[in-house]
Amino acid sequence: MFHPLDIFKADPDGTVLWRGAAENFVAARACIKKLALSSPGEYLILDQPTGQRTLITLPDTSTEPESSIGPSVVDTISM
Repeated sequence: MFHPLDIFKADPDGTVLWRGAAENFVAARACIKKLALSSPGEYLILDQPTGQRTLITLPDTSTEPESSIGPSVVDTISM
């Protein structure tokens, strides 16, 4: 099955690391939420068919209550 959304972890030095793929934006956000439990920070969702990129930042959950975990879209860039 083709998953059109690629998920990348964005490092502070500007490099990105592919972390997985998803069928839709809801599934991509759920995957990022799970990944951020062990590696908080910025994640990039790339929509392969449209080229649209969405940057999501998740806080460090080790010091915050569970209820505050949630992505916030920082920037959306269309190509």
